[in-house]
Amino acid sequence: MKIIEAPQGNLLTSQELCVSSDISEAILYELVEHSIAIPIEGERVTEWQFTISTVILVKKAARIQHDLSLDWSAIALVLQLLDERDELIAENQMLKQHLSRFKHLE
Repeated sequence: MKIIEAPQGNLLTSQELCVSSDISEAILYELVEHSIAIPIEGERVTEWQFTISTVILVKKAARIQHDLSLDWSAIALVLQLLDERDELIAENQMLKQHLSRFKHLE
């Protein structure tokens, strides 16, 4: 998962992340254990700090778990594959733009 560094003021505590994502602390622990949510600070659950962008990942993971009833390790794989798909789509669009420029030169 991609984690975007945020200024210190834009970090969420574990509790804030749980509230904003509507998940329990136990689920957050599972997400961290499977590297779906990665704290950027803190050694213990009560000290963990997350970027705001982690909320999107956590919500997506919770939705996948709810809809498909997959275990967290499978959800980590699904999220990785979705990220790779998004990267390939972006790369494909860029290549199409480059190709269209070359076609106009002919």
